[in-house]
Amino acid sequence: MELHLVRTYPAPRQLVWDAWTDPDQLAQWWGPRGVSTPRESIELDLRPGGRIRFDMVDDATGARYPNSGTVLEVDPPARLVWSDNGFPDGTGKGTTTVTFTAVADTTTILHVHVVTDLGDTLRADAERGWGSQLDRLADLLAG
Repeated sequence: MELHLVRTYPAPRQLVWDAWTDPDQLAQWWGPRGVSTPRESIELDLRPGGRIRFDMVDDATGARYPNSGTVLEVDPPARLVWSDNGFPDGTGKGTTTVTFTAVADTTTILHVHVVTDLGDTLRADAERGWGSQLDRLADLLAG
């Protein structure tokens, strides 16, 4: 399955990059509405070969969803690429590429490209989840 999401944020590219790469900010928006990512669960080693790890927590049930992967490419503040190790059952492996394009000094176009082995049956859920998460990012950037 492949997802392509494009969002335009009325914020400078560096601010959008920082929201993706600063664990304190990431904890404020990562995950769809109804899901939290506790700051203490976030590990970001932003260099090729570095580790990414975080736990998403369902706010209603407390169920934890651990995530981990490896940084493949870092080009601040333009591009971030990582692999996802997937779920304990072996599914969900993939690669996410995020591109940050500056439009003037005050606007950023964000391109998110996700390639995963989850299959097209979960496309609608994945699109809703990513969409909700990117809405939360917009809320954070709006301040």
